[in-house]
Amino acid sequence: MLKLFSLTLLFITHATYANLNLGKAPLGESRLQFSKKDLTLNIKAFTKKKILALIDYESLEWVRFEETLLIPKIRIKLKILSSDNSLRLEYKNQSWNFQSSKNASYSEIYYSLYENDNIKIKTGKKLVGEVGINFKPNRNQKLIIDYTCSRNAIEISGLENEAFTIGCSTRRIGKYGKERPMLEIHWISPELTPVGSMEDIHSATFLNNLPVNVEVENKKTKKRKLLTIRAKIPKRLHRLFTAYGLGPYSFMTKTLDENQKVIDDKNNIAPALFFYLNYKISETNSIRGFDAAIFKESTFNNAGLYLGSDFGHSLDNKLHFTTLLGVQYLHFQFDKDSSAISEPIFPQGIEFMYRHAFDIPNYIIAGGVFLSTSETIDYENIWIRWGKNYFWELNLISWGKDNFEATTWGLSIGFPFKGFL
Repeated sequence: MLKLFSLTLLFITHATYANLNLGKAPLGESRLQFSKKDLTLNIKAFTKKKILALIDYESLEWVRFEETLLIPKIRIKLKILSSDNSLRLEYKNQSWNFQSSKNASYSEIYYSLYENDNIKIKTGKKLVGEVGINFKPNRNQKLIIDYTCSRNAIEISGLENEAFTIGCSTRRIGKYGKERPMLEIHWISPELTPVGSMEDIHSATFLNNLPVNVEVENKKTKKRKLLTIRAKIPKRLHRLFTAYGLGPYSFMTKTLDENQKVIDDKNNIAPALFFYLNYKISETNSIRGFDAAIFKESTFNNAGLYLGSDFGHSLDNKLHFTTLLGVQYLHFQFDKDSSAISEPIFPQGIEFMYRHAFDIPNYIIAGGVFLSTSETIDYENIWIRWGKNYFWELNLISWGKDNFEATTWGLSIGFPFKGFL
């Protein structure tokens, strides 16, 4: 009985989505290009007032709903050959007033191509006319599975080349240390709707790998069929992630002897080991740690612990910028006969992360820099990474204090180790 009850919760329609404010939704990527042949104005006049309308084809934009779902909008220019001051527009439960001259009234409004509402023109309670767009894209590929769904391997069966866009978001449910994912999907189609639904945007919740089956009908032909949406859902969501890396690094160190003569040690190839951790506090904050150890005749160990806080994003939420505020520990010994330096240092940093780089799902380009905040310590740590599960990292670390210097750089490969908590 419990299993049956859980299945009944898998498909939910949210009535509040019908009133999506397109003006406040952030811009998204243009995933499909439409031509003038795909859009046809539909004007209905119910009085003698003449209604003129024009589509501004250059205004086509994609907006992102709930940070997941891409919806196209376009601007319609309206002109009513009347200076009646009681004229107004009604669209998506909002009222819009006209600008007016002696002989006409003017307005422009963004129209959602994947939703059903027409623009209504009224005087008082009287309906003057309606304006809408018949949208029938002629592209062969009209399915958009947003990159927010890339980790869940979304599959949709039952589509027959209808325009359809779907986006995903994951929520954590359950107790700390035993958290599980709950995947929410949102979808919209200008041609299909669940049978009996009056809404435009629809949602489903996945708690496991069982499919969501939806009986839909074509909005114009009323033909019915079954859509099946499948997703892969992991059993656990961890908060603490670890990884390790290794690679050949160039390693150069210097010191001054008693006579202030420079003694250096140059190694074109030295073993380098790395350890990484990331504890996810929230969607925008995390605790990050690293340890870099390079050793030959000299030994150099550099570890850090930082609070990472996202402070900005761009390019349809793919590019994120993060501040890194924290502390490091550094250990250096030139050789066995030299004294060792072991002390905390306080470089601070900034990082960028570009997700789904080059439109390859889940591949990430990331990079950043730590710089010294002390006048007595020279320190630079610059890195750039590329990868998905395992990753390549190009890294340069340069440090100097008193009579000692160390510089190391090279290419390493990193591997995910284990998730905890």
